[in-house]
Amino acid sequence: MADSRVKVSRIIHTIHATHDIYGCRLLYQDALGGLVFAENYFEAEDRDAALLYVTNHMVEPMAPRDPANMDKPFARLTSKIGQSFHSFELKVENGKAASQAFRDAGCTVASDYGIFFFVKAESTGGVLLEVCETPMPNDPYDRKGWGPDIGVGHACSVVALDHIACVTADMDAAVRFFTEIVDGQVVADERTELPQPGRRVVIHLGDTDVAFIQPDDTAAGPLGAFLSKRQNGIYALVWNVADEAQAKEYLSGGRLQLRLTQEGCVSPGFAIDPEDFYGARHEFVVAAGK
Repeated sequence: MADSRVKVSRIIHTIHATHDIYGCRLLYQDALGGLVFAENYFEAEDRDAALLYVTNHMVEPMAPRDPANMDKPFARLTSKIGQSFHSFELKVENGKAASQAFRDAGCTVASDYGIFFFVKAESTGGVLLEVCETPMPNDPYDRKGWGPDIGVGHACSVVALDHIACVTADMDAAVRFFTEIVDGQVVADERTELPQPGRRVVIHLGDTDVAFIQPDDTAAGPLGAFLSKRQNGIYALVWNVADEAQAKEYLSGGRLQLRLTQEGCVSPGFAIDPEDFYGARHEFVVAAGK
């Protein structure tokens, strides 16, 4: 029987909503060795963006040019969620067909510009998704010789994205969407105690692992606090580092002086205090085999 699920070939990027496109982009470059390959302005939403790679994962800092203009969807959304992770993007073969497939499945599709569109969080178990079929202009991913080794040698010692961590109040809805409507595969379904007791399901989607965590108590603890505020479901990007001590020394020392914490971590490693990274949580764990 033919597989009718929407096929995802890769997760293209994670969008980081910010009020300061220059400062946010520069921090990714300085702290995580981010390599910027494009910048753009999208008039329809009156917002600026930068495209950069941290090792093998693309991040897109994005800022409304006029945050007070509530006629523009990105400004409206950032007024609600503030500086934080906004969404991650799925690469599909046929955007028009995917948009229709999501609608047929009862999902709410929004901001459909033809070349890309969004699936609202209420349809996915709590995570806002961008969907696109066209390649990013000048994307190093599409060029010969590209690979995660581009990050090797930076003082932060980040070597790869481990996973995208999401928090949900409805695990069944998240698993249903990501394994029945799109072609994700469950690779782990287990209990977790980090940062509080709950269920953790890891789904391999395209080329990336996405972990969904549902705390037992959705009204308490750091995950309950996350769920209680306006957000789009993405809790953290969790990175592999080659040398934890080196990473800590670099990130917290020198001219960066970033505050590090283990509070609220979904991983056994450490995080940069989100207040020091334009509202986004970045966690770090030692790479397997190190």
